Formats: sequence, structure tokens, C-alpha cells
Amino acid sequence: MNPIRWFLCGALMMMAALPARAEHFRLAMPSDDDQYIIDLFALALEAEGGGHTYEVVRRVILAQDRALRALADNKARYEVHYSGYAPERERDFAMVRFPITRGMLGHRLLVVHEADRDMLKGVDTIEKLSRFRLGSGMDWPDTTIMQAVGLTVTKGSDGNLWPMLARKRFDAFPRGINEIRAEITSEGQGKYGVQMVIDQHVMLVYRYDYFFYLAKSNIHKARIVERGLIKAFESGQLDAFLNNTPALKATMAELKAHPRQVIHIDNPLLSDTVRALPDSYWRTYP
Repeated sequence: MNPIRWFLCGALMMMAALPARAEHFRLAMPSDDDQYIIDLFALALEAEGGGHTYEVVRRVILAQDRALRALADNKARYEVHYSGYAPERERDFAMVRFPITRGMLGHRLLVVHEADRDMLKGVDTIEKLSRFRLGSGMDWPDTTIMQAVGLTVTKGSDGNLWPMLARKRFDAFPRGINEIRAEITSEGQGKYGVQMVIDQHVMLVYRYDYFFYLAKSNIHKARIVERGLIKAFESGQLDAFLNNTPALKATMAELKAHPRQVIHIDNPLLSDTVRALPDSYWRTYP
């Protein structure tokens, strides 16, 4: 073999054998309710291997669109944010192509006034549910999803939705099964002068979840997280984690104790890329 060619081949083999550079990630954490997201992110990095590290950036802007714009404009203190799927977010960011909680966010239980705990009894169709006003954020993809199937939606800013429910500006507040318990504990137990409870009659289900987003310049980091999540899923570690996270475990027990009428709806916002993700990535709860 030509000596130069031999040298080049040897150099390439040595480079291939070298471990990839360990990366450091700064994860945005807008809510203390979502501690499990931190642990899940750590699980993904561990599953991927390579010695990657992370830090948590707290006190992040709560409004999702503003927080993501800061990330896109490289004006944020963080470089990884998690938020519900939206096509423009997939377009504008390096999206980690794995639903973080395997679809928990698209399993929606409804928060109602304690006095209205049986208000939704007998509701088993979209038409019947459309008679009630559902609260949702002004910039939330959920708003578009629910409106697309004819549900009646009252919009509000993120910080005003619980007070609006307390004042009966709408009848019920759909929340993901991964977020409802912590939120009702902090917001619904008399904070606004009324008691809130989780309705035990209806669960609204559509294919939807949190995804991790990074700036497009960080696509290599997005793929590290993506590979880690897939490895954790394929090994069973991800499901074991979700099944044993205390707040999520309590909600699973609640769903088994009180089976709901499940109303499935389509999510028209999903891109072809997301629709093409393996069905096995999405889980049916409980």
C-alpha cells in the first residue's frame, strides 16, 4: 500500500476510535413542578454515554413563545427548552424527535369546581363536550387542536387561566396527566377562593407531547439527546422511570381507580415527520 495512503487510513481509524467530545447542556426549567423533566434529561444523557454534563437554568420566562424566541435569537441563558409540539417550533428549532413523556401531555383530564364534580357525567362525544367552555392558553398549540374539532375554547394568558377558572370564565381546564396533580395542589386548593377537583368522567386524548428544542446551530447536541432518549426507551429505562416518578405514579393510580370516558381527537398540527415516528414511541395511559 502507498505509505501516504496507509498513514491516512491509520489516522482515520484512530479518529474513529476516539470518543466523541463530551458536551455540556444548559436546560431551561420554567416550573418547579417539572423536576421529573430534569431527571429524565439526565437519564437520556446517561443512556447515550460519552460523559455529557448539564446544568439547570431556573427562573426562565414562563410564556412559552417568548422563552423559545429568546432561545432562537441566542439571547437566552439556556440552550435546551422543553415545550409542547407545534409545527413552527419543529421548523424553527433543532427538535429532539422523541415525545418526552411518550404522549402523557396529550392525555387530558379536566379540572372543575368542586361543586361541578359531576357536571361532565354522561359526556361521551365531542358534540356533548362542546357544550362546555374549556380554558386554554392564547399561544398554546392545544387551543388550535381543540378548536379544530369544534370544541368551545376560552383563551387566556398563562398566568390568568387558573383565576379565570375560579371566576367561572370557563367551565373546565384540560391539563395533561403529567402536570395536573402538581398544578391542582398549588393552584386549585383554595388559592383563588374556591376548591378545584379533577373530573372523574372524561379524558380527552390526542397525539401530543413535550419535545426538547435547541437552536438550529446546536443540532449536534439535539441528536445526542435524541439518541439517549431512544436508547432509554429501547432498554425499558424510560418506562421504568415514568412509572415510578411519584407524581406520575399517583395519577396512574387515579386513572385506574376511576376509569373515564375516553374521547379521542386528531391532532391536525402534526407534521409528516412526527406522524412518521414509530407508534411504539407513543403510549396509551393508564
